[in-house]
Amino acid sequence: MHHLILGYGYCGYYLAQKLVNEQQQVTVVSRHVKPELAIPGVKHSCHDIQHPFIWEIPDTVIYYLIPPPGEGETDLCLRSFLSHASLQAKKVIYFGSSGVYGNHAGQWVTEHAECIIQHPRQLRRLDAEKTWLDYCVKNDILATSLRIAGIYGPGRLPIEAAISGTPLIEPQHAPYTNHIYVNDLVTIAYYLSQEHLLAPIYNIADGHPGPMGSLQQCVAKCLGARKAQYESWDTAWSKAGLMKKEFMLGSKKLDISCLRGQLGSRLTITLIDEAVATSLQV
Repeated sequence: MHHLILGYGYCGYYLAQKLVNEQQQVTVVSRHVKPELAIPGVKHSCHDIQHPFIWEIPDTVIYYLIPPPGEGETDLCLRSFLSHASLQAKKVIYFGSSGVYGNHAGQWVTEHAECIIQHPRQLRRLDAEKTWLDYCVKNDILATSLRIAGIYGPGRLPIEAAISGTPLIEPQHAPYTNHIYVNDLVTIAYYLSQEHLLAPIYNIADGHPGPMGSLQQCVAKCLGARKAQYESWDTAWSKAGLMKKEFMLGSKKLDISCLRGQLGSRLTITLIDEAVATSLQV
């Protein structure tokens, strides 16, 4: 089986590494070659997907990791790509965002939950999911969308905030957030590439949601730094930028029962303390 990764950044690198370790054939596509992301055994193709793209290896799993553009309500980049691409593939796995659910006031959220639209970013992500699904139905390709929680790992930890003790919202008033360790994410993606998929959408998280700031406090603990002080919701809101305000208004707990049903005992989740400690050593 061949694996084609479209969009080769942070997650793409770890995914390619996992696939190579599983003795898979891997090709990655991005506009530029970054020497620091080179992996022995991985073929790197420099290509701007806004230009015609042809892939003729039929027994291929395609992973699409390119986020939508920063404006509008549709993923025009993806639509343009698929309008002129010729893809022979067995399966497509789209790396999406759990942010599409919006604010569920801290309640558990399954894949069937309503998407409470609060921002055009959510519409762009939902448009990308539908665009891939429509394309795959038309071309008889299996497809699934991963609604992924906040990704952390080496190089993606709130170290400065943990050391400086950036204040956090009082836990009893803080929104719930969800996380996934990058190595767990790519392992899940690999397992799904080998499966007959039972669902078109999967929530991807560690199954242990916590108050906003719990990752920062975990990093502080691992570093031996003093835990941050807490502040009120109103104080945090008054200082927050647009992105943080969006997170503050996106409280939910991701239910991963569907993923557990698909993967069974193969689904192993790294505890956040262990994952943070390992990430800090890299």
